[in-house]
Amino acid sequence: MSERDKEDKAPYTFKDYFVDRIPVIVVIVVAVVLALSFVQLLLWNVGLPLSWADDAYIALLVALVISVWLAAGWLRRKAFARELAEAWRQAAAGEASASLALASPVTREQRAIAELMARLYTVHANELSALRRQQEFHRHFTARWVHQMKTPLSVIELLMQRHPDPAGAARSGDTERSVLEETDRLRHGLDTMLHTSRLDKFELDASFRAVSLSEIARAVLGEYKRPFIRRSIFPSLEGEATVETDAKWLAFILGQLVSNAIKYAKKSEDPQRLLIRIEQRPEGAALLRVTDEGIGIAAEDLPRLFEPFFTGSNGRLTGESTGMGLYLAKQACARLGIGFRIDSEQGEGTTATLEFRPSGIHRLNGERGRT
Repeated sequence: MSERDKEDKAPYTFKDYFVDRIPVIVVIVVAVVLALSFVQLLLWNVGLPLSWADDAYIALLVALVISVWLAAGWLRRKAFARELAEAWRQAAAGEASASLALASPVTREQRAIAELMARLYTVHANELSALRRQQEFHRHFTARWVHQMKTPLSVIELLMQRHPDPAGAARSGDTERSVLEETDRLRHGLDTMLHTSRLDKFELDASFRAVSLSEIARAVLGEYKRPFIRRSIFPSLEGEATVETDAKWLAFILGQLVSNAIKYAKKSEDPQRLLIRIEQRPEGAALLRVTDEGIGIAAEDLPRLFEPFFTGSNGRLTGESTGMGLYLAKQACARLGIGFRIDSEQGEGTTATLEFRPSGIHRLNGERGRT
């Protein structure tokens, strides 16, 4: 029997009730047979033995009594059986309150089980509430800590730009570029951490409005201008479209895609291109493609790209991958109702496609992990 069949099957039926009482019925039948045998022996002694008709009549009476007893017992337990089936259905659907559905226990055993389930639910609810409070505290702490860390990063950038090292212009320029690049990496890492903490409260953080895809893409490309120069990557932007979505989360998604394109660019002196192409589709739909000329992704790694902490063969080569960027981007896309897929060929580059569909707008509880 499949798992789905097990979930659909009623947990307690009349058949189960009858099978549980077979030992009692056997004991009753044996006791009646022994009693009749004893009575038959006594009557034989006085010359009045029972006939086969008398035995059949007694057997019919016993069967009738057992049937009435079984029917009455099942009628008493039928309401509890229905509640048990409902609790079973709720539990299969993931509802924690399923144990509270047992409100009509009949026997002492059923009352003890129902009380035990209610107490277990209370314990579970208390533990869940404590975990949620702890998670909320951790989320607030993470957000505050990230914002506090951004302040010294901004100060470092300002100091490097206003007070260069006077001892040697060439060395000063190299040092300044290196420090600024590292501060950029730290800032992007902090942003990733902040968005990770906000993902659980996405519906409270999201704000939908009509946005220009080209403006958001242009702003994201501007944030990575120093890594572009260092890796000899020439970004370009084509097309224009307006969609209704959350600008901040979309910028985060694009940032992850651009960051990956830089991280997995070919280690070569030859210039490479990064193209963001935007296409407006009918009825408010749009496509946004991010195409790079990097090292590409191995075919065996493609099915697992959106798993958390999966770095793949490329991540092991660079040593800079956390395996969280594409996972977070996929989760954010699912909540925004944006289709997301990645096509790649090892050694030839990668294309990430975002599909904005009018039917997906405002779908905060969309299916996770689907395109």
